[in-house]
Amino acid sequence: MRNLLFFITLFFYQLAYTQMQIDKTSHDFGNLYANAPTYVDFTFKNIGQAKTYLLTVDKPREVYYIYSTKTIQADSSVTVRLKINDNIKGRFNYSVDVFFSNSNKPITLNVYGNVKEKSSNPLTACPDFNAEPPVNGSPNFEVTIKVIDSLTSEPIRRSKVYLINNGEMVGTYYTNSDGIIHRPVPLGHYYITAQKDDYTSNYYQGYLNFIENYVEIKLQSPIQEIAEEIVMITEEDIEEEAPEIIIIEEETPEIITEVEEEVPEIVIEMEETTEEIVIEDTAIFEDTTTSIIKVKLDTGFNSNQFAPNNIVFIVDVSSSMNQMGKIDLLKLSMIELTKILRPQDQVSVIAYAGSVNVLFELKNGTDKEEIIEKIKTLKTGGYTAGDLAIKEGIRIAKKGYIEGGNNMIFMVTDGAFNKGSKSYQRIIQTTYLTKGIKFSVVGIKTSEYLRNHLETIAEKGGGAYIRIITSDDAQNKLFEEIKRTSFKGD
Repeated sequence: MRNLLFFITLFFYQLAYTQMQIDKTSHDFGNLYANAPTYVDFTFKNIGQAKTYLLTVDKPREVYYIYSTKTIQADSSVTVRLKINDNIKGRFNYSVDVFFSNSNKPITLNVYGNVKEKSSNPLTACPDFNAEPPVNGSPNFEVTIKVIDSLTSEPIRRSKVYLINNGEMVGTYYTNSDGIIHRPVPLGHYYITAQKDDYTSNYYQGYLNFIENYVEIKLQSPIQEIAEEIVMITEEDIEEEAPEIIIIEEETPEIITEVEEEVPEIVIEMEETTEEIVIEDTAIFEDTTTSIIKVKLDTGFNSNQFAPNNIVFIVDVSSSMNQMGKIDLLKLSMIELTKILRPQDQVSVIAYAGSVNVLFELKNGTDKEEIIEKIKTLKTGGYTAGDLAIKEGIRIAKKGYIEGGNNMIFMVTDGAFNKGSKSYQRIIQTTYLTKGIKFSVVGIKTSEYLRNHLETIAEKGGGAYIRIITSDDAQNKLFEEIKRTSFKGD
């Protein structure tokens, strides 16, 4: 009889315990550096027929907790959030007992890891489930960025890190011996890139706040990349690139007939710009511009040496530009160029995706703040209708034409043309030959597969193909191109 009673008691005890189903019972934080996430959520579901209650949480003093509710109805859940104290360096292994009313036996949770670097975050309490930033302004908080080797997970010291917020450069920093930087930044969406010699640059893109304030970026060495490419190249990869070929068409001799009557005018215009075109031909924009040109370009941007500029940006804001930080690099490159505009320089911006939208036209260098704010409003969405935007860009370039100035159109794109006719190349070439308005292509993280095609388009427009891959490219390459093409001489 005594044995029977024991088994009955054990049965009901086990039944009560199994009424609470948990998603996990342990969590490994790994190595923790300042501002790394130090909390974890455990979810308990009541799979019984009656409601139950969260009674208490028995924990060490170095663990903090909150819960979403104390009453758990049948088929409902409760979340218990545990946060460890990361102001004490060293390894830790904590056990936490959670008691519910349907059982006198706790459910034990284990959290463990290693605090390698003390947190500088003053928020030691467990963060609230509905935590929101203070309403009065956007306070700064400290973000930690760590750069590591993707293969060994070892920190990479002296890595160069760029912080970009909505197209504006917040700052450029170098990691310490632990591969880390700590910087106070305002709340917002960030594009962060890291680079180091002998590694391929990589990036992080996302929202940072006083809770989400730790970023880890893995850099890959070229040797690792080659090994991965050998393994990962598939037929599917090739097929994905194929549709982009439609950005190129073979031109017919018809162009020569069309501009033949204007040969005398063409000869005169080309003579005026011979020096410019020779420089352009020697630098279809590799990173290896000759040292003589670089010396000249580094002498400032004064009116005596550089002609006034009439610049029209045709900006691709189609859905594909929302990937891999492309829209951030696009904004950064345009904002950095805007900062050096002079009163005699004028700029226009056309955004295109499903439709063509003239953001502003013929604003001069005295309107920098207005231009930058407009650039920041660019958002992605829709498919690409590049040929319609090109026609509108040419119209505005002609409207703002500066006699004796540097008249240029920049098409900024990732190369994914997928709508519209293919007549734009003829229009680009005719405009260059008859009016001297150059057409350059700025490729934002474009693949090498598209290089020849985009260079061909730029060549027809008397311009250059400029490839922007890194934050450093975005800061410098457009400015270098404007200085190169507007250079009059000493």
